[in-house]
Amino acid sequence: MSVIEDNVSLLKRVREMCLTGQVANAELELHSAYHQAGCDSVIKVVLAALLARRGDHHDAGQVLKGVNPATVEESTPEQIQLSISILMSLGEHDRAERLGRAYHKAFGHEATRWLRDMNVPGAGRLRWSEGGSIDELARGLASEPKAIPALVYAQKYQRDLPTVRLLRQAIRRIVPLFESDARQMNMVCIAMAELSLLEGDQPQARRWAHRGLEEDPYCATLALLIDKLRDNGDTALPAVSVLTCVAKQHPDYPDVLTALIRRQSREGQGETAIACLDAWLEREPYSPHALELKQELAA
Repeated sequence: MSVIEDNVSLLKRVREMCLTGQVANAELELHSAYHQAGCDSVIKVVLAALLARRGDHHDAGQVLKGVNPATVEESTPEQIQLSISILMSLGEHDRAERLGRAYHKAFGHEATRWLRDMNVPGAGRLRWSEGGSIDELARGLASEPKAIPALVYAQKYQRDLPTVRLLRQAIRRIVPLFESDARQMNMVCIAMAELSLLEGDQPQARRWAHRGLEEDPYCATLALLIDKLRDNGDTALPAVSVLTCVAKQHPDYPDVLTALIRRQSREGQGETAIACLDAWLEREPYSPHALELKQELAA
């Protein structure tokens, strides 16, 4: 098996681990690959992203320590962007600004747009066209839709409301491009729902989340997002119904099961919650999530 095939196989395993709540095991797999000679840049980015996601920004920065103003031309945009985000989260704004200027110099207009959208220190002094920023961003996202989840994730991590509004407007303009592709449309709906929630717009967050469920009724991400919203019985299925549907399809997703049982308990369905938890413990008697939840409900 080639190195590329090994990396693809590893990333597939890591993806499955993350989807089933085994993030710690995924990090161990990535750490093992990271310490091997010639570690692929994608593996470094994924490992650093997982570390940053749980707040371990220092270690995430260490994984990407080779990314600096002198090495930007040998680094991928993903490495540079994540490095800048980590530096900003650590409060090292001077280093983030220096790396941002180097990124802008090496990658030109595409870097400029990202630096502006992410509100990177010093980005305001870089030259770009002020006019048509929404249209410009929309065109860029239409040609590179894979960038949408990354941009939304950055806002979830460090919210900047003007950028959130810009992204909402730009993505909304290109929705028609994805309506014939269920997978892409689901991705767009998740992005719009999460951005709406970041801006405190619960009605639109609910609308986009349920629109996404039309494309994928068993989407765990959307079910968990809906669980964060107040129910509106006039326009949408209640959260407990959505979570129940997804949990039946994915009984091995601990985050969905946990959200469902908690929701049932909060809404006065105590017996149903206990029965669901008992069935979970029967399948997985040593599940840390289920055992923790049992203590929580017994308190």
